[in-house]
Amino acid sequence: MPRIVMVYPRQGFSGAYVKHMPLSLLYASAEVVKKGWDVKILDTRVVSGDWRPVLRSLINDGTVLVGISVMSGSPIRNAIEIGREVKRIAPSLPVVWGGPHATFYPEAILRDDPNVDYVVSGYASRSFPHLCEVVASGGNLTGVNGLSWREGGRIRANPDTQKTFEFINWRDIPYHLIEDYGPYGQLDQDKRIFSMFSAMGCPYQCSFCSSPAQYAPIEGRKWVPLAHGEIVDHVQHVVETYGANYIYFIDDDSFPSLRHVEALIDEIRARGLPVKLGFRGARINEIKRMSHEFLNKLADAGTDIMHIGAESGSDRILALMKKNCTVEDILDCNRKLARHPSIIAAYNFIMGVPTETLDDVRMTRDLILRLVEDNPNSLVFPPNKFRPLPGTELYELAQTEWGYRMPDTLDAWAAIEVEGDIDSRRYGKGMARFCNLLLIGSYFVDNKVARVTEGKSALTRVARLINRLYGPIARFRLRHGLDRLLVEYWAYRLLTRLLGLLQTRNQGRG
Repeated sequence: MPRIVMVYPRQGFSGAYVKHMPLSLLYASAEVVKKGWDVKILDTRVVSGDWRPVLRSLINDGTVLVGISVMSGSPIRNAIEIGREVKRIAPSLPVVWGGPHATFYPEAILRDDPNVDYVVSGYASRSFPHLCEVVASGGNLTGVNGLSWREGGRIRANPDTQKTFEFINWRDIPYHLIEDYGPYGQLDQDKRIFSMFSAMGCPYQCSFCSSPAQYAPIEGRKWVPLAHGEIVDHVQHVVETYGANYIYFIDDDSFPSLRHVEALIDEIRARGLPVKLGFRGARINEIKRMSHEFLNKLADAGTDIMHIGAESGSDRILALMKKNCTVEDILDCNRKLARHPSIIAAYNFIMGVPTETLDDVRMTRDLILRLVEDNPNSLVFPPNKFRPLPGTELYELAQTEWGYRMPDTLDAWAAIEVEGDIDSRRYGKGMARFCNLLLIGSYFVDNKVARVTEGKSALTRVARLINRLYGPIARFRLRHGLDRLLVEYWAYRLLTRLLGLLQTRNQGRG
């Protein structure tokens, strides 16, 4: 029986406290499993000790190829290590990269990493099993959708011609490939989290987001809700079969149609399924349309968090981002959500977009403080450092304003961190200092460490101690804009690097 080995790399600093199941590997494997192939999954994030012996144990004489799902940033480093180890074990065994980074930068991957043989761009549930069959039989690569590879000293690429969303029937998702779901979760919480979709795509045109470009080739509607009965059948399956007690809807946006979500939660309640719910995608213009009755229904169905893209405290920047809202809208929605304390209003922000000024970032600081003051149950995620994404409007503006050029090597891409340093050459030192203050203060402004962790691990206990001792100082600094001599930021940068080294040491250096 032919074998496929699928590998998920480490995820950098965020991987220390959030580990959701590698759904991308399950999706890519679905058709291969249906054809009767032997598929093995290695998630390096949950391996205790060195992952290399585990990889060696999975590769046998019947292995056709090794697939790796790769996101941009620090996961690239581990993906390179994985490919190198595969070639040590079996030099002729093909290595395939897929995932978000592979979708946008296939040529750079093949140019920079000699251990990568194939790159699959776009949705992989159809193209990856096709590639597996071609590699196993020695067939023609030119028919594999979205595939890039080397041939005759040059890089060849097939166009991605898929015009529809990737829909996987939940009955075909090979959940059984993961032997133990115990290691997956977040923030030391006692949750068995299963991620799934309730809708595909996004109808909006945010200027910083890759979705408008990604979905441009999709024919017809750019947001398609799934049938609520099928979604709840899926929920019931993972509850009864795998002991799921938390469903995290990873839609780009769940709420363009409130009736869609209402039908979904009504069915969950009607079946009495013992789960909590989280929604990754929610916009302020959608929350404005939510009634208190609707929010009560969300809470009664078990919803305990909504991730909300606030993004900025400057009306000018919100307009630039095409967020379809104002700062006053954000404050109004936050006050509305404060009346439903069982639902955490979790806000995302971006700092450092082109043309953003120090005054704009100070407005974001002011908004964050107001959100926490008006709604004690709100939560503020650490602001992401703006990263220009090809195909977006702000990418073009970054080229005009900064002369920005994409990283052109894998090493440069691997060094990018969304929580990393703001480039003072683009903004000036005052802007960079204040962004560093905003990042540090965001960890403490809402007392999140004490509220959302349960303190089981040594890392969490240390974080709770730091929160208790340093939290008041961080909040004072943030409120008064005291960004000079911010030694705490450099301590934070050192800590994140040490955690990364610790992960590497724990999982072996080979």
